[in-house]
Amino acid sequence: MPKRKRLPSLPDYIGVPKIDDKLVVQKSNPLQTLSETEMTLVEFKILDAYLSRIDSHDEEKRYVRFEKGELEKILGVTKINKVDLEKRLQNLFQTVTIRDPNKRKGFTVIALFEKAEATQDEDGLWQVDLACTESALEYIFNIENIGYLRYRLRNIVDLTSRYSYILYLYLENNRFRKSWKISLDDLKRILNCTAESYAIGYKDFNKDILKKCHKELNEKTNLRFSYFPTDKKCRSFKSIQFTIETNDDRLSSDECPVLPDSNTKTDQYYNDYYEYPDFAEERPSHYGGELADLLGEVACDNEFTPQQVRVIQDLVLKAVGNDRIKCCDYLLHKMHLLDCYSAKNRYGYLITMLNNDIKDQNNE
Repeated sequence: MPKRKRLPSLPDYIGVPKIDDKLVVQKSNPLQTLSETEMTLVEFKILDAYLSRIDSHDEEKRYVRFEKGELEKILGVTKINKVDLEKRLQNLFQTVTIRDPNKRKGFTVIALFEKAEATQDEDGLWQVDLACTESALEYIFNIENIGYLRYRLRNIVDLTSRYSYILYLYLENNRFRKSWKISLDDLKRILNCTAESYAIGYKDFNKDILKKCHKELNEKTNLRFSYFPTDKKCRSFKSIQFTIETNDDRLSSDECPVLPDSNTKTDQYYNDYYEYPDFAEERPSHYGGELADLLGEVACDNEFTPQQVRVIQDLVLKAVGNDRIKCCDYLLHKMHLLDCYSAKNRYGYLITMLNNDIKDQNNE
């Protein structure tokens, strides 16, 4: 069938399903390199919404309509300002640079869209028609030969951080590896944190970016992962180990560990839940060295006192053993649970979870 030269008078897709599990984004590998450009999170969401509504095997049908209220839901707002919408759509019409791994040592500069038509009803809701350019067809349709990533649109519509969005794509692309290591510099480059203002070590990078991304992805997507720093040189970590966990929904409230009374003093937690009141005599013989330093980096982050960190370290070693990766994954998982449950006394809550695990192991 010959390709048509003009867009139809009406969009090819009208009245598509609302945002639910039926909407799946298929993004080609070259399009994923747009994370290296200055495209904003809003523009990424509009692009993904467009990709979720086309038939990727029929490039003639590239003209899509977002019904009234759909775009507002995608962008997480009740009403879109006309000037702001116009600006966002105009940005999608600017040329972008795409790195195509299939084109040796080269790149492509194209415009993604050629037409956008927006009309507003009396309630302020927008109806938006979008059509990609012919130049973009090879990166949007029939993309099996160039590689692509599939993910559900609902996993990205609620994200509020551009860093979280890009990290989500990176982790989904590497899900098959289950566990892997990446240098800190490479991760900063992927997240587009290459400016001089981000020339920071792991501790600040983790506090300012990674922890916030992890919390948002854990709350708003079906992706579960853990991470910890590794390759310590000159008191600074050079790499990060990622591990993909299950993608089940978050634990229900009835599966949460019992939360002690938040008014109880920290010292009482130590006496009630820790078997070794005498640090010097009862600490496990394998305590200390690089593993202890690593666990301290994972648990501390200026949140717990040095004494509390030592208690946490010892309990983790008792619960898991002296395996470096298992210890860090285990502790990170418990720290992430704390973020889910929003406990007021985080130290006491963490100690309770660790001791419950140790008791369960002893009863087996």
